Amino acid sequence: MDNAKITRRKAIGIVGGVAAASFLSKTVHAQASVPELTTLRSTSKSWLWAAEDYANSAGFFTEARVKVASNASNRGTNIAALQGGGVDIVLGDPGEALRARGQNLQIRTFVATVNRYASHILLKNDILTKRGVDEKAPLAKKIEALKGLKLGTTGPGAAPDALFRFLASLGGLDANRDFQLVPIQGGGPAVLAALQQNVIEGFCLSSPTADLAVQRQGCGYLFQMALNPPPQMAEVQYIVASTAESTIATKRDALERYCRGIALALRSIKNEPEKFKAWAKDWFEGLEPATFDLAFANNGAIYFADPTPKSELLAKNIEFINTVNKQMGAAALPDTLSFGNVSDPSIAAAAMKSL
Repeated sequence: MDNAKITRRKAIGIVGGVAAASFLSKTVHAQASVPELTTLRSTSKSWLWAAEDYANSAGFFTEARVKVASNASNRGTNIAALQGGGVDIVLGDPGEALRARGQNLQIRTFVATVNRYASHILLKNDILTKRGVDEKAPLAKKIEALKGLKLGTTGPGAAPDALFRFLASLGGLDANRDFQLVPIQGGGPAVLAALQQNVIEGFCLSSPTADLAVQRQGCGYLFQMALNPPPQMAEVQYIVASTAESTIATKRDALERYCRGIALALRSIKNEPEKFKAWAKDWFEGLEPATFDLAFANNGAIYFADPTPKSELLAKNIEFINTVNKQMGAAALPDTLSFGNVSDPSIAAAAMKSL
């Protein structure tokens, strides 16, 4: 009788242990099945990266079951980081990806988040007044106002540098002769410091640096690129996510989850603007209330509703970069570049189907 009871107790214990082990195994497996991705962008905080940051902070990546670690380099160009294996995704303008593909770097763009060239050009107010221009002035007059100035950028090949060169081409100027482009490392804080120290008289960068320059450094907009861009730039594919082809091969599921999180964030930005605004107010701390309200009005609607890359907009990107390259004295992009060998829309398309 006693032996039977002992056997029964042992049996119950064994069954319980197996059940517990099974539960723990499933729990550990569930935790381990959430993949992690590392991303890289130029600066830590900007409206340009807000779709990714909002997806992280508001739980959209959690809903998509992916962990995303965002990093900033404080450099203008970052696409080469995809070669080392330590970075899965680089956020930036398509010009980086196009030049990289032109040099046979095996990468693809697979997400598009921003549909305005939302790096703005600001000058010191005394210069704007002296030259009789503001952001509402005719395009030709605004371009002419750049002549002879020292203008801050994040370096050759980066989007701010490219915009100055494109505008020079539109206005019949030579960016190498008619004004001075000053590369500045260190992101927004370094640009603001350069303004304060009179190293530069204007600059091109996104918000919130643009808004802080208005708030603290006596600057005003010459080109407010989100609301009043040149007609040729009314809609662009400005911020894209790129990844290595090897990462697509080995981490496609994680990339689809990333796309899903971005898509959820973009949907919320469009359908829940007050929720996005409340998040942004906390995220971009340090802006005075009136300055933040202006920044949100200027930048709150610069995002695509669907993150799938678009063929017709890549064609505009190629035309833009060829214009910039001509100003730089560089060769045009190879004629072999096309949407088919630069972008992979299938990843975002699969993510959209899962919403």
